[in-house]
Amino acid sequence: MFVRCFSAFAAMLMLLAGPSMSSAQEQLAWKFSAGESLKYVVKQNMKMTINVADKTQQIAMNQTMDMQWKIENVDPASGDVNMGQTVERVQMYSQGGLIGALKFDSSSTEVPDTPSGKALADVFKKLIGQEFGVHMLSTGKIDQVTVPESLLAALKKSGSTGNSLDEETLKQLMKQSAILLPETPIKTGHMWDSTQLIEMPFGTMTVTSKLTFQGIDASTGMARISMAPSISLTPKQGTEIDLKLLKTEGRGSLLFDVARGRITKSDLELKMEMQNNSFGQVIDQTIEQRTSMTLAN
Repeated sequence: MFVRCFSAFAAMLMLLAGPSMSSAQEQLAWKFSAGESLKYVVKQNMKMTINVADKTQQIAMNQTMDMQWKIENVDPASGDVNMGQTVERVQMYSQGGLIGALKFDSSSTEVPDTPSGKALADVFKKLIGQEFGVHMLSTGKIDQVTVPESLLAALKKSGSTGNSLDEETLKQLMKQSAILLPETPIKTGHMWDSTQLIEMPFGTMTVTSKLTFQGIDASTGMARISMAPSISLTPKQGTEIDLKLLKTEGRGSLLFDVARGRITKSDLELKMEMQNNSFGQVIDQTIEQRTSMTLAN
């Protein structure tokens, strides 16, 4: 009897201490110390299918970006932080489309042999090592980004490829690097929204993610959060391009280290079906995209 009772009790403890989630309230917040450095690796895999006049074209692109967050100072009361964010390395492989076959690594001396590839490589090279000033709240909201003047000047000399990365576009890219957390303590099942606006030449894309707190894994100390993104598009008046989103779907998840106060892993999958009416031509596009961000230290 004692053995059976003890075994049942031990099994119950294992269940409680395993991946089951706590129902207590938890405060999720980014935490940093002045002088520390975080390294994130961002990977993006994209597959695009384009159909024009019953002719189908496939485009594939894989990109890996190594980023460093260097913490300068932290407000002891609010936890808000000033940091420098730097792109240390970019690796890119693409096949199909206007660029054609492209293999690029910013750490290599090899240069792509096509005009489009050379132009893209030139822009990436100018991004490497440039430090962006970032002010981030403990919730993850980035409310201020300073773009290096030297980078803006260099990009203006890179033709149309460089000019597409203007100051506002670069600020938007940096603001998307963190996940927004609730300001108050939450329980398992709590839901909140995180919205990003992406300005494009033909309109504004709005990405709204519904995040759900799944609880904390007692065995790892990681908070599990699921993401359900939705996308809408507002066309810009006067543009010659009429782009419509026909269907979107997506899912994602992230792990947040509660004790250390930072994301250790995030994954996002998106699929978009669009129709582009441009200069009297109808172009159907399907984009499948997978993005991950992993803490490397």
